[in-house]
Amino acid sequence: MAARFARIGSTWLALALLAGCATGRYAAPPAQQSYDVRSDEALIVFMRVSSFGGAISSSIFDVTGEGEQIVGIPGPNEKLAHYAEPGRRRFMVIAENADFLEAELEAGKAYYAVITPRIGAWKARFSLHPFKQSPVEPEFALGGPQHLKWLAECKLIDTPPSAAEWAANNAASIHAKRTSYVEKWSQKGSEELRARTLEAGDGLASALP
Repeated sequence: MAARFARIGSTWLALALLAGCATGRYAAPPAQQSYDVRSDEALIVFMRVSSFGGAISSSIFDVTGEGEQIVGIPGPNEKLAHYAEPGRRRFMVIAENADFLEAELEAGKAYYAVITPRIGAWKARFSLHPFKQSPVEPEFALGGPQHLKWLAECKLIDTPPSAAEWAANNAASIHAKRTSYVEKWSQKGSEELRARTLEAGDGLASALP
């Protein structure tokens, strides 16, 4: 993962100069500096670990139903703890593109996912990758060295009201982007889709520090 980010560093610099949407404006210090699992909900910790594309917002939504519910807008080296109802859910990250993460969540479990950048035509593109018990790529191993390193490096943030206001003001374009990319997502093969799914067994009984 580190080598992959390094190869595209110079291009991200040019993209950042073109960007008009800076990160950090929709983040706030959390009321508590730690998070624990809850018996009636599932905990999902979303991280954004790379500084590449740092001028571009990476907005996360719960798109399980017909609408798009804002989860948060983490910037580089930030993480947020989101509590969700258990069961089958779908999450989305948007920038120039939209990308998705499937999840089968159990109450009382902690799950983890990371936002990874890639180069788009004019701005950053992002993907969501789950940390799994048996990942396709080693850096996404649940509780592995890379996972623990990223957790330690990321600052915990909260989602302030301004994030919900931004989502409401941009609801039409957010929905249009979801609609544009979800068909491509639905065409993924079963193995590729499983690699991008938080399965119930990928949850931990207690949150990692």
